[in-house]
Amino acid sequence: MIDFTETEFSGTDSILFLHGLGASRWMWWQQVAAFPDYQIILADLPGHGKSVSTPWKSVADTTDLIAEHVIKNRKVHIVGISLGGHVALEIAKRHPEKVLSLFISGITTKPMHFQFLLKMQSRLVQRGIQNERYLAKLAREHYHLPPDKIVDFITNYQLLTPKTYETIWKEIMQFRLDESYSDIAAPCLFVAGDKESRGILESVELAPHFMPTAAGKLIPAAEHDWPVQQAQLFNRLLREWLSAQ
Repeated sequence: MIDFTETEFSGTDSILFLHGLGASRWMWWQQVAAFPDYQIILADLPGHGKSVSTPWKSVADTTDLIAEHVIKNRKVHIVGISLGGHVALEIAKRHPEKVLSLFISGITTKPMHFQFLLKMQSRLVQRGIQNERYLAKLAREHYHLPPDKIVDFITNYQLLTPKTYETIWKEIMQFRLDESYSDIAAPCLFVAGDKESRGILESVELAPHFMPTAAGKLIPAAEHDWPVQQAQLFNRLLREWLSAQ
């Protein structure tokens, strides 16, 4: 089952926020505060946060769980970062009747190189997960998190098991955006910080070639986690996007 929270419906549209790998719905606290005029839905993906007891199987499986148990009979705007962006895109493909628009940040749209390094990468991640001092420093100096969110960051990151990490990354590394996504009718904005990896930067340019309703935008001086690091900018651009729909 997918654990989620939602605010009271205000009469405006609903926004579903989907987090990245190793995080949970805690990461959207700055967006919740900035969009009181929308209904906010925050979901924890399988293997994460309060959905940790639900094993991660695949993006498609997660998509169907969210469509059935979280979105239900609504139509929502979906905001997804990284892994959450992949899930958002798949919801629009598999359940188009539930989607008003997509705002997707930091995903790749063609297979990654060096997939053979996944096991080594997984071991390094698990080593970092076990080091609370390292995680606290990362949260404080890289993400600039306040003290109460540092606790959330560490607690949720340490829930990430090797099996969950490797299952997710294996699928994401092999993902390719192709003509099968061209039927998505919902407007979609692909965004990326201009300091992100080459594969993510390429997705901003590539996506509109396959999706007629898609546009791309690079964010100057932004990194992968800019919704947290540069929340005011993220919120402004998101509001502009929503207002245009």
